[in-house]
Amino acid sequence: MVKGIGIDSVDIEEMRGICGDFANAFVRRTFTEAEVAQALDRPDPASFLAGRFAVKEATFKALGHLTSEGGFDFRFVETLHDENGCPRITKSSKLEALLVEAGASEALVSITNESGVATAIVLVQ
Repeated sequence: MVKGIGIDSVDIEEMRGICGDFANAFVRRTFTEAEVAQALDRPDPASFLAGRFAVKEATFKALGHLTSEGGFDFRFVETLHDENGCPRITKSSKLEALLVEAGASEALVSITNESGVATAIVLVQ
């Protein structure tokens, strides 16, 4: 059963400016080490991270209203490529706890980059 759905879009050029050298405070407090590592292996790391940031925002929109979590640490939501190159939200212990509280078992994701914008949709069920 669908518990929540969220969508978010991020301007890739804006993300490029915010990320700088990919080692600043914003990057460290927003993305996991594994997400940054995957981004740096890509031809356009900022585009990759813009998609991951959109996933984090969309997850908050899909899940936030179902939990009592006061603050939402974006690093709870880690999106990595699986063996087929598809994005998957990994279940950290904190995200797992939020899903349980929401009466959900998983968060499904889709990401697209088009015309300078990264867009993600997250379905919590």
